[in-house]
Amino acid sequence: MPTPANHRETVTRVLNQYRVAANVTGVFLIIITILYVIRLSNSTDLWLLGPRGFLWFETFTLDADDFRVGLPDTGINLTSIVLIVHGWLYVAYLYTDFRLWSLLRWSLWRFLLVAAGGVVPFLSFFAERHYRKITLSEIDALPAEENR
Repeated sequence: MPTPANHRETVTRVLNQYRVAANVTGVFLIIITILYVIRLSNSTDLWLLGPRGFLWFETFTLDADDFRVGLPDTGINLTSIVLIVHGWLYVAYLYTDFRLWSLLRWSLWRFLLVAAGGVVPFLSFFAERHYRKITLSEIDALPAEENR
């Protein structure tokens, strides 16, 4: 069974992991929000090393099955790549959220609020700051013999 000192150390480590995950996920969420608004409003995707240059917005049309047609055969679709990377970063974000939730025995509601930070633009930054303060105050509230 973990000692209170080990518990404090574990919570601190997971809190730092959560901090990194929240900030990286938040940055990617802002990027995908911008790219997705551009995709929906202009029917364009951001391409790297495409036929028109190093970094360019390529226009597409939607066929009858809602598939994007007219995009180049060469290069990398950065809009899609950023969406995929954010998805995997969100998994890491949820894992750190789950670890904090289980270590600190928070309510399910708090878990869901923190989880929403990975899908609502800018919320991850505010949630990380807010719940970091709460976590640190909960750690500091432990009895003195447990803080050693």
